[in-house]
Amino acid sequence: MTDRPFPGRSGSWPVLALLAALALGGCARASRPMPAARRCDGLASLPSARSVAGGATSPADQAHSARVGAPAAQPAVMVRVNQVGYARGCPKRAFAMASATLLTRTFEALPVGAGSPFRGEVGPPGPGFGSRWPYVYPLDFSALVTPGTYVLQLGRSRSPAFTVGDASSLYRPLVGAALSFFQAQRDGPDVIAGPLHRMPSDLQDAHAIVYRIPRFRTDHLVGGLAPTRTRVDVSGGWFDAGDYLKFTETASFADVAMLVALRDYGGGVPDPSSLRREARFGIDWLMKMWDARRGVLYDQVGLGDGNGHILGDHDVWRLPVSNSRPVSRPSRSYFLYRRPVFAANAPGHRISPNLAGRTAAALGLCAQVFAGQDPGYARRCLTAGEQIYERADTAPRGPLVTAQPYAYYPEVEWHDDMELGGAELYLAVRRLEGAGAPAGHANRYLARAAYWADAYLASPSNGGDSFNLYDDSALGHYELIRILRDPTVRPYARAAGLPVSAGSLLTDMRDQLRMAQRLNGQDPFGLADPAYPVDTVPHALGYAIQARLLDRLTGHDTYEGVATDELDWVLGANPWGSSFVVGAGSLYPHCLAHPIANLSGSLTGRGPILRGATVDGPTSIENLRTLGAPDGFRPCPVDGHDPFAPLTARHIGYRDNAQSFATSEPSDDYVSLALLAGAQEAAG
Repeated sequence: MTDRPFPGRSGSWPVLALLAALALGGCARASRPMPAARRCDGLASLPSARSVAGGATSPADQAHSARVGAPAAQPAVMVRVNQVGYARGCPKRAFAMASATLLTRTFEALPVGAGSPFRGEVGPPGPGFGSRWPYVYPLDFSALVTPGTYVLQLGRSRSPAFTVGDASSLYRPLVGAALSFFQAQRDGPDVIAGPLHRMPSDLQDAHAIVYRIPRFRTDHLVGGLAPTRTRVDVSGGWFDAGDYLKFTETASFADVAMLVALRDYGGGVPDPSSLRREARFGIDWLMKMWDARRGVLYDQVGLGDGNGHILGDHDVWRLPVSNSRPVSRPSRSYFLYRRPVFAANAPGHRISPNLAGRTAAALGLCAQVFAGQDPGYARRCLTAGEQIYERADTAPRGPLVTAQPYAYYPEVEWHDDMELGGAELYLAVRRLEGAGAPAGHANRYLARAAYWADAYLASPSNGGDSFNLYDDSALGHYELIRILRDPTVRPYARAAGLPVSAGSLLTDMRDQLRMAQRLNGQDPFGLADPAYPVDTVPHALGYAIQARLLDRLTGHDTYEGVATDELDWVLGANPWGSSFVVGAGSLYPHCLAHPIANLSGSLTGRGPILRGATVDGPTSIENLRTLGAPDGFRPCPVDGHDPFAPLTARHIGYRDNAQSFATSEPSDDYVSLALLAGAQEAAG
């Protein structure tokens, strides 16, 4: 059996992010100029790019077409576009990668079918990508506003097809795809069969045993597992990623993203009732993970990496239905069948503040979203959220509790979670109390949210990351600013002497996005990643979300260029010419490091796919040196050919390969980011 390498876990590496932030503080390089930012106008519905692209292409095909028929003096050129498409009133940029200086200085956007071409000027080259592509030229066609399907032509090279249309028609399908991913990730009796023919799984989680926290060496189990006398019902919930573990850490983040999309960007959600049901499915599981009677929050179901005597989830490539086949001790597979549950705290003790704050935030948002439709359920959410928030350990010693082992999710910042939790509980209390002046009950949470926001502002990790699993301060600030601007709140804020104001929080949000602008300006394709070259996709999506949150607060389009650039990068305007969201665009991941997709789905991108799966994407070369997966996987790529090999630079590369967990494993938090970013874009 091949050992599974360390999985491509979610979010950023906080230490790398902090170092990057400190390094950028002294950078004198100017940001790349951006086109004027304009919000997208609502237009008639148009077909998405993937419905007209005419099938998937490969990077090798694109490189070949760039050379066919070209004179010997012509450089090889590859044109990179956002394959989902461009909203009419928003910035539109593509990129041309060239092996030598371009001889032509103009390009065309050619309509597929009837229509007039658009002609534009090739911009000045920026830094190249690797030794093979020393020149990268921006192609700005923001002035193209005529709806339709186009290809960009530069000399004899053409881009994949893309659509220019209204944001809603282009990006609502992205939100729907993210929803279908979560439906495919369901565990327990209430699964949705879908195109991958899911079946009920892990039914025995309804009577799971709680185990003491084991010892680990990095991510591998040391010794055995010791049971307690406690049994709990932790059935349901979502699988975390390409494995079958379930974490409070990531499920709470996913629910936050879904519920914010429903509450604030409902116009960008194609099927609000289905997304509401899915968010409730996640919340139901979070409430199972909270034992109010014993005062315990459970943080994990399942064991990831075992040892020579015990098999963990990462040691066996299988469909989840196989977990329900009875296994007796002393079988090494016993804990795949009788999955252990781990607690974040001892009964009655304090809870790690990151988990307490973020879980309370998800439950507070639940109360807000369901208050009108199901007030009884909303009050249950609020009660659970308040109970968990009150038990937060606000003087933690040692590492935070995230997962077992901590190496899976090495989170270090927690003040942001407490800020967000307090803000959402305040809004939930106000929502359930109705209109009018806020009562003291609600103000208690406002005071705490402000206190923890101030603590975050003073934290050394402030500004070192984009919005993601490890830093949700942008959303906490956004909520708190809206609260503090409420005329009914201002008298209390002044009298209480709250340590932050709407102005100070806006300043912090701007400072965070100035870092994004610097990073964006240094990368030839506009990628902003404070932990470069790892976790590229989630950071790009996180900055897109942050930019839209801030612009919504200010009523200006100051950061629209950042938001657009980051979405473009994720959806194909990058060196690899691939979208990193399955089903989005004409070229997207086919070979997921995900057993369900690998064993039940297509390996070519056609037919049944795990639509909406969002991968971590390009990563450091070190993460690509050793690929592997447990026995039983279907080899993918099927022909063993690596089409992205020519597109590797000194520090970064990409593999669409079932054995490349660092690049090809989708996870719930990545898809949550794609869902919220897509809803923001589609809502306009």
